[in-house]
Amino acid sequence: MVSKVLEIVVFLIDYMQGNAGRLPNTDELSETLESHGYSDDEIASAYSWLLQRMEQAPERYFSDFPIFTKSVRILTPSERLALTQDAYGFLVKLYENELLDQEQFESILERATIFGPRAVTLEQVKLLASSAIMSDLTEHENMMMLDGSGPSSPNFN
Repeated sequence: MVSKVLEIVVFLIDYMQGNAGRLPNTDELSETLESHGYSDDEIASAYSWLLQRMEQAPERYFSDFPIFTKSVRILTPSERLALTQDAYGFLVKLYENELLDQEQFESILERATIFGPRAVTLEQVKLLASSAIMSDLTEHENMMMLDGSGPSSPNFN
């Protein structure tokens, strides 16, 4: 469930970038995300997590989104083999959107390189990134998400 919450957070950030920093209407958001197979609990968790992060650093989310303000280092040959192209692109997107810091980015790359001879897929990178990004969820929220008794969809209107 945590990787699905991350997918929704990325969707919200992408939406904000294309709409002058505004979050989507929650009714439209719910309809769109539910049509893609996300549950109300996943949507509410993602929205709540992003709102909490925005409260902590509003200038990061409400300022004009810069285009490519960060450089991404070149992967070593072993790192290139360790990640599929989609997986690496997703990591770069998280880093550029400041959902990952440099230390988290490097940690995920390190974990990916120890998986073995097969390249880490997009879904596997989402799990690794989710554990790094969502680590600030409280223990209570983690338990609720794991047992399926998460919060019902909040009313943000």
